[in-house]
Amino acid sequence: MRRDGIAVVLLAMALAALGCGPGAPQEPPRVPEPDPVRAAAVARAERAMNALQTSLMARLRQAMDSGGTEKAVAVCRDEAVAISDRINREYGITIGRTSHRLRNPVNAPRPWAADIVKMSAGSPADAVTLRVVDLGDWFGVLRPIGTVDLCTRCHGEAGAVRTSIGGVLAAAYPGDEAVGFKTGDLRGWMWAEVPKEQR
Repeated sequence: MRRDGIAVVLLAMALAALGCGPGAPQEPPRVPEPDPVRAAAVARAERAMNALQTSLMARLRQAMDSGGTEKAVAVCRDEAVAISDRINREYGITIGRTSHRLRNPVNAPRPWAADIVKMSAGSPADAVTLRVVDLGDWFGVLRPIGTVDLCTRCHGEAGAVRTSIGGVLAAAYPGDEAVGFKTGDLRGWMWAEVPKEQR
């Protein structure tokens, strides 16, 4: 037998001895144990985010019906923070909204979320998923906000938005960058900071 043939046979025997041969039983890949603390924190964050989204969208629709887009801008400016604060107290967490294109500089990304927000900029909403960051005693949770038709009245094509409510936006948000979104775009994120220990 040639040397290269002998080498192949010896290698096969060594692999079989180690349990790595073609006929050797293979151990299934190990699935990491679910982390119940993480799962509970994420569930709590999602409940709070759902409450914020429901409350804010209800107020925006009500404002649109009673006073049009200009009234909706006033709701975002004057009521969104109060709605978020109420959710924070109710769920014992900190919650907010952010984006790669800000309307209100108060909504700048949290330091732990900044890279995720930056890297996802310009993505379709259905191309990104919920993200969780371990912050030591807390979990940071980010959930994408997709652009729906209602959003485009204030956040849609820049020229159209400026024509319809440019004066209102300039007065409320002089540095506004939150335009140019289309239905289906990733418009931003809801974020939550959730303590690992229930409070």
